Amino acid sequence: MKKDAVAYLVTRKRGDVEHQKEILEEFCKYRFTINQFFNDHRISSTPLRKRDGYNQMLEYCQENEIKFILFLSLSALSRNPDASVEELKILISEGYVPFFARSDFIGYYDDPALRAEAIGDFIAYIETYMEGVKKVQPPHPRQEALSRGTIGRPRALNEGQIEALITVRRSGTSISQICRMFNVSRSTVSKILTDHPELKGEWKGKRQSAESAESE
Repeated sequence: MKKDAVAYLVTRKRGDVEHQKEILEEFCKYRFTINQFFNDHRISSTPLRKRDGYNQMLEYCQENEIKFILFLSLSALSRNPDASVEELKILISEGYVPFFARSDFIGYYDDPALRAEAIGDFIAYIETYMEGVKKVQPPHPRQEALSRGTIGRPRALNEGQIEALITVRRSGTSISQICRMFNVSRSTVSKILTDHPELKGEWKGKRQSAESAESE
């Protein structure tokens, strides 16, 4: 038996509505009856919950107790992948079950509960992956420059970074190298090593001055 559903379209040029409707209707054969189409035009960069057509669709679903929402594809939802994943998460939490006419790799078309669970697992995986990417992604040159702060105000390190700094110093890494590795000033390293006098060492400039005095 076909399930009642709504369909949401994001169009950019003339003819998109008819083309997308054909794709969705083909996808719906033997599965869904599309009660209503909703559309937002040239608005893919606008947050989903701030789009008129999208909000009208959600209101219609609430009023008519429809929980199946059809989209052309996951990538068509928003230009921002993070926003698309976040919206999927919200829809699932609100009791809706999204479907995609293109590249629907989730499956479980005939079991809404299992499909919602599978989408939840997919979201958890994507969030973990994105978090990992952000941790290893090199900073943008401008962000890196900003993180250095102004001259005389070195960047603060968190506890984990301080422990790492002490560890590499114990391994014999020079203070100059440490300054470059952690993007901090020599005075910051000196403050961190205050409780570890054996690791502070002698300032090279002082040693050179002493050697010069002796040679004289």
